[in-house]
Amino acid sequence: MKRYFEIALLGAAFFGLSACTKKSAQPLVPAMPTLPPITTTSAITVDCSQQQGNVMRLEQSNVHSSTSAMPGEKARTWLQAMNHKTIRTWLALRTIYNQGYNYNYQGSVRVEPSLDFYSTCADSLLVALTAYKPSVASPLPGDGKGTLFQNFIKQTLIYYKTKYPKIKYIQAGNEPDYNGETAAEYYEVYKDYYKAVNAANAEMGLAGNNRIMLSNGAFTSTTNFSALVSYASQFFALYAADPDPAKRLDFFSMNCYTEQTNPKLFETAKSQIITALSSKGLGARQVFATEYGLVGGTFIPAAWTQAQTMTAWAPGQLAKAFYMYEGGVDRVFNWSISHGEILHKSELTDVANNAYPNPYGYALMFAKEVSDRGTRVKVTSTKLSNAGLGINALASAGNGKGIAILVWNYNYTNYVADQNIEVKINNIPKSLFNDKMNAKIYYVDSKNNNVYNNPSQTSLKSTTEQAYNYSASLSIPLTLEGNAVALIVLNPQ
Repeated sequence: MKRYFEIALLGAAFFGLSACTKKSAQPLVPAMPTLPPITTTSAITVDCSQQQGNVMRLEQSNVHSSTSAMPGEKARTWLQAMNHKTIRTWLALRTIYNQGYNYNYQGSVRVEPSLDFYSTCADSLLVALTAYKPSVASPLPGDGKGTLFQNFIKQTLIYYKTKYPKIKYIQAGNEPDYNGETAAEYYEVYKDYYKAVNAANAEMGLAGNNRIMLSNGAFTSTTNFSALVSYASQFFALYAADPDPAKRLDFFSMNCYTEQTNPKLFETAKSQIITALSSKGLGARQVFATEYGLVGGTFIPAAWTQAQTMTAWAPGQLAKAFYMYEGGVDRVFNWSISHGEILHKSELTDVANNAYPNPYGYALMFAKEVSDRGTRVKVTSTKLSNAGLGINALASAGNGKGIAILVWNYNYTNYVADQNIEVKINNIPKSLFNDKMNAKIYYVDSKNNNVYNNPSQTSLKSTTEQAYNYSASLSIPLTLEGNAVALIVLNPQ
């Protein structure tokens, strides 16, 4: 059978897509029939005549967890196929000072091979430069403040930036609000960071877009998003009052773990941050969501098992990322490539060897298919609540690759019986297909393409495949579990 996915996305040699077998009750139609008129009511309607600019790239940025095993070559192939703009990783100042630049993350994974690996998988690296508080067992120069501390940060940045030039973004720690620091306490640390970054850029001769960019250590929403905005507002007030003309905040960072039942709130995330900046007389900044998830830490809702969490993570992440991008967030970092401690946050399992995608990983691969077609086209849904729960979709067309439609049904812990819906595709350009169209459907749910629930499902398989004569409209049936993801691809034959 023809491979459907582009080798650049899925690394077909790795995933074994050429070995996929058709499981459909609808085999390819030999006579290529012309479609009958469509009279059904559709949950999702795609209008290819209404273009909406470049498609949002839900898969464009990612995060390395310091608990991950060292990825192998199959993981590298998978990551490179995503064409990531940025991968976020970690460096701990206390550990560097006491153990050296090439310290261990966890187990036998050393920092420098890890940075080298992720440098091959993205255009740039963002480093969360953490552990800025000294302890008796792990001291820091100048007791973690002042000129000696600034010089240590500067030399650390120069060392790593020289060796790993893709390092572009630095965060001054991570989640100071969650760690119990007041905004005033944290801002004193932040001043040492911006002075050190300025000094490092000057010594390396980096200016303009080539310089190292600095942001706050990501503030996090652990109770509700308004708490994050409140802490950010306090930080912005301190920044605005700082008389140092060399102060800098190149971009703003946040981590988002709340609003499980109201993902649509994140459509306002960037505007709330920009309003908070403006209220202190500060100009707009790029906003990065450098972690996000349905819930934080190891928490699993009481209504769910680990298996249900693994399945629901994929549509939940898509729902949140969609609204953040819809509201203008500049980059949303998927969390994470492989989390050695928290299974449902891992895109890949067995990252050191086979790198099999979990449901979350397949969801990002589906998003990449949408990205590859380049131009977003309009989607409407009749099955979406005002809070953003239910069935939603993102669609694109072009680049000689036909049409891709990413559909997700996300309802958190609310039980929703399987839904039989139709996705109606209107105004299909004949220029994309000439005379023939080939439709494929892929599911990620509790039964399909879910290696956690079904260990034998180690390669991506479609559920149906159907060939058609060209038609300007097409209706595709889907059966969606309460938390599920589907991909429809309409390819030229």
